Amino acid sequence: MATESIAPTVSAQLPKTPRRAINNIEFIRALARALLALAASAIILIAAYITFSPGLAVYREVAGGHNIQPRTIHGGDLTVRLGAGGKARDKTLHLAGLSQDGRAIVTRFISLKASDYPFVEYTIKKLRPGAIVYLIWKTAENPENVSRARLHASGNEVTTLGLANDNHWEGSITEIGFDIYGDLRDEALIISSLRVLPYSPAALLATIWSEWTTFEAWDQTSINRLRGVPSSAILSPSVAMAAWAGLALLCLGVFSLVTKAHNPVAYLAVIFIPWIALDLFWQDRLSMQLTETKFLFQGKSQHERHLADMDSDLYRYAQHIKSEVLPDPDARVFLLHDNEGERHNYRRLRTQFHLLPHNIYNYGSFPPRKYVRDGDYILTLGAIKGLNVQASQNLMSWGKNNRLTVDVVDEHPLGNLYQVRRDKAG
Repeated sequence: MATESIAPTVSAQLPKTPRRAINNIEFIRALARALLALAASAIILIAAYITFSPGLAVYREVAGGHNIQPRTIHGGDLTVRLGAGGKARDKTLHLAGLSQDGRAIVTRFISLKASDYPFVEYTIKKLRPGAIVYLIWKTAENPENVSRARLHASGNEVTTLGLANDNHWEGSITEIGFDIYGDLRDEALIISSLRVLPYSPAALLATIWSEWTTFEAWDQTSINRLRGVPSSAILSPSVAMAAWAGLALLCLGVFSLVTKAHNPVAYLAVIFIPWIALDLFWQDRLSMQLTETKFLFQGKSQHERHLADMDSDLYRYAQHIKSEVLPDPDARVFLLHDNEGERHNYRRLRTQFHLLPHNIYNYGSFPPRKYVRDGDYILTLGAIKGLNVQASQNLMSWGKNNRLTVDVVDEHPLGNLYQVRRDKAG
């Protein structure tokens, strides 16, 4: 009786830990395990990738250089060969304008062995997407030839470029600099420095980061995929994030088996954190595209927007054909383009769109012979393999015994327009 009366009293005096507090602690522990697994995964993957990746073999070949030091060319050390620019007190070069041909060239003479320096780091401020910038160089072995590599606008002013896979980056470099085209948008391009770097893991990782953060204008696939820039980027961010999450899951699974600590929060975290990281790269590119789109199109008429768009050359060409060449929208026009196995591609579809409301038949690379009538038009965009036109004989031919008698109606750098000669189609 005494024991039964005392037990409830003792039990009532014991402190109780709130269930919510226990859940919070478990959540924090699970998240900590996920972060440790992600950290271990990142360290293992980076070390393994740098050491064993076949794609980096050409970089590892030059890793054993004899104490090669980076070499820096300040912007103010560059000489303006074409265009307008001046040096500032902070050793930068302010490129204020292009030549009458819409071009600027700045270079400096130098002497270095290309194989010793597989990376180039450039610092250019106010580099907008409208400007087209190339790294250019000459070699002692081929002094008359100018080699080039396209540079891109980046979210970072300091950008690193890998050149070990460039077949032209070889021999003894005697001159290096920048070749600039496009639209500077009434802002001086500020070139701070140009550095050539020997191989190092840090330079390699900086190159990959630059490729992931470089801006590339959106196309019809951008909403579904994220890739490095250029398309030949060293490593795809999507592949990297998938590998990061996969190895982290494996690490977490091994850790959970050893400690007997299984929590779904940890497994979800190692999946969603890389996913969110990848999405942040995508959102950053989207934000840059939004800024670029506002600059190009905000406050402009539809005609002005077409002139500012990336396919403005097609728009001008289509307007020329519609207003100056084709008689009326009832005329039938067969649009041909070398699609390399694709039924449609962007440029031919945009040309068709710009030619509306004309009666456009968007077929393949050759005219559909049995459907072509006398008086129809054939528009060829660029050179088409297998389609032969002998203007002097007014003859268009392709394949076996396929031919049409045509007249040249209009010739243009983007394409040619022909009309099937009435009553004489072969």
